[in-house]
Amino acid sequence: MKKIITKVLLGLSMLSMMSSTASAITFPETVNSVVLIQTQEANGDFYRGSGFTISNDAIIITAAHVIINPTTNKPNNHIEICTIESEYSEPWCYFLAGVLTYDTDLDLALIYPEYVMDSNRKKTGEKITVEQAQALKLPYVDFADTKPHLSDELSILGFPQAAMSPTITLTKGAVSSFIPLNKDITWAYTTDATINPGNSGGPAYDKNEKVVGIVSAVSTTGVGGNYGYVISNEIVYLWFLDLVDQKTLNKTFVDQVFSNDYQSLDNQETQIFTDVDLTTKNAEAISYLKSVDIISGYSDGSFKPSNPLNRAELLKILVNGALPVGEGEKLDTKKYSNCFPDVKEEWFAKYVCLAKEEGWISGYPDGTFKPANNINKVEAMKMLLEIFEIPLSTPKAKPFSDVNMGEWFTKYIDTAKTIGILEETGKIYGPGALITRGGISESLYRLALYINTLGE
Repeated sequence: MKKIITKVLLGLSMLSMMSSTASAITFPETVNSVVLIQTQEANGDFYRGSGFTISNDAIIITAAHVIINPTTNKPNNHIEICTIESEYSEPWCYFLAGVLTYDTDLDLALIYPEYVMDSNRKKTGEKITVEQAQALKLPYVDFADTKPHLSDELSILGFPQAAMSPTITLTKGAVSSFIPLNKDITWAYTTDATINPGNSGGPAYDKNEKVVGIVSAVSTTGVGGNYGYVISNEIVYLWFLDLVDQKTLNKTFVDQVFSNDYQSLDNQETQIFTDVDLTTKNAEAISYLKSVDIISGYSDGSFKPSNPLNRAELLKILVNGALPVGEGEKLDTKKYSNCFPDVKEEWFAKYVCLAKEEGWISGYPDGTFKPANNINKVEAMKMLLEIFEIPLSTPKAKPFSDVNMGEWFTKYIDTAKTIGILEETGKIYGPGALITRGGISESLYRLALYINTLGE
C-alpha cells in the first residue's frame, strides 16, 4: 500500500521555486531591527541565531531554541545581543541578554539587553533600566495586519552561518502552505525561501515589510528540497495574551506591539480538546492530527495527552495516518476481523487486521496480539517507522546513553533521532518508558514534516 502521508496527513502543497524581482528595502527599521544572538554553552562552544526588536523598550523576540541549552532545556547563562546600524555593517556585540520568558513548545522567547558587555565578554556596570533601554533607541518593527496568502512573497532576514558573511543576509521565497491550529487560526507557514542554521528567530516579512512570523525551523534532508517553517503572528499574539494572564506582560504592551492587529482573536476558539489548549505540550501536533481526523478525543471531550497508549489505540492512530483522510473509518469490518485469537470484531479489529495484512505487525510467539497491553517508546517507534516504510540507518554510535549498541531497537531509535522525529533532546531516551498519546502525536506529526521534504 503506497504511503501518502505527504498529501493526506499534512496537505502541504509542494510548490515549485518562485522567482521574484529584487527590490530595495524601503524602511531602515526592516533591516536595523534584526539582531544577531550568540550563546555560549558550558563547554565554551558558541552558537548563533537571529531575533528582532518589537518595542521601544528594546524587547526582542526570537525562537526559544536559539537561547535554550539542549542538555538542560533551560536558557544558556551567556546570551549576547549584537546590533547593526545598516545593511553594510557588521553586528556589534555590546549587550548581554536577560530572558524575560520563553516557551519551548511554541518555540518562542522574549529577551532584552540586561547588561553592557565589556571586551572580555563579561557584564559590566549595573543592570540596564527600562528608561535606559528606551534611550538606546533600538529600531523596532510592526507586525502585519493581515495574514499572508498562498504564493505571497516572503523575505527572510537574519544571520545564517552558511552565508559566510558578517553582514545581515536576506533571502526571498513564497508562502508554500499553511499549518492550521484550527479552522480560524494558522499555526505556521511553510516557505521555499532559503533558511539556514542561524536564521532561527529572525523575522519573515511580507512585501509591505511587515512581520508575518518568526522563523522556527528548516527541513534540510531529502531530494524534495528544503522548506522553512515560520511561526505565525497569530500564535505570537495568543502567546502574548497568555503571558498577560500570567502577569508576565501587560495588555498595554501587547496592544502597542500589535497595534490591535489581532484583537479579533480574543474570542476565537483556542481550545483543541477540553484538556489541550495552545499552551499544552504537543499542542501543534495534536491540533493538526485532530483537524485531519487522525486522532479523536474521549466522549467527555478530553484527549488525555499524558495517558499511555495500548497496542490497539496506537494502531488506530498509525493506520489512520497512513490512509487517506476518513478511509480508516470506512474499512470493511467483515474483511478485517478475526485475525488473531484475541482480535475478533472489536472496534480496533479493522485497524489491527489491516496492519497484519500489510505486514506491518506480527503477533507474539503464542499467536496473540494482546491489544490491551500498553506499549513502550521503542515498540511504538518500530511500528511507526515500519508502517511508513522509513529506511533504517546503521548506528555508528549509541544514539542515547541508555540505548546500547546491539539492542534490537537501536536501529529504530537511531533512525528516529537522525530524521528528527523524537522529542528527546538530551542524553537520555528512556526506551522502556510507555509512549503517551501526546508523544506519539508529536512523532507522527514530525514524521509527516520529514516525509514532505522527500518530495514523495
